[in-house]
Amino acid sequence: MDKLPAGAVVIVFLLLLLWLMYRGWRILKRRSAHLAVPRLDVEARGPEAFTLSGLYVATTRQGEPLARVAVPGLAFRGRVHVGVYSAGVLIAVTGEPEVFVASSRIRSVGTSTWTIDRVVETGGMVRLDWSIDSTKNPEPLAVESYLRLASPEDSARLIEAVTALIKTPTTDAPGSQEGSLT
Repeated sequence: MDKLPAGAVVIVFLLLLLWLMYRGWRILKRRSAHLAVPRLDVEARGPEAFTLSGLYVATTRQGEPLARVAVPGLAFRGRVHVGVYSAGVLIAVTGEPEVFVASSRIRSVGTSTWTIDRVVETGGMVRLDWSIDSTKNPEPLAVESYLRLASPEDSARLIEAVTALIKTPTTDAPGSQEGSLT
């Protein structure tokens, strides 16, 4: 019988923890609700250059690698197929809606070592810097999507292909990351 009060305290604590996690996720989704997920018809994407597989890690606000953006298709980590087309880049996370980033929205591409809940070796993640429309602000929100591909060769291939898509490459990557390769 002496274990009953201790067990009750642990159960109440775990329920409170679950409730706080749920509330935190709801707040994050509400904070990102004004962002419009970019999609494009298959015909409008143009010819496919190639696809790669790997892991989708996160999408965060530019310069804030700990501030996750939770929009449909980019909210959860998972296996990803990245397709490079003549009109942009397709990010297809398993079980999520596809997201198409038009080449006109891509600011730069480079590598990163860390972001929210992931730290890897130098150059271990590809960072795609792009803009997403906001219904709240007239200016689009600058975001960074992080991808962990199967090999360094795949990363280099993706960076090279995306660099070729960018109309006016920039180097506005945050200083805490490895920077842009454009």
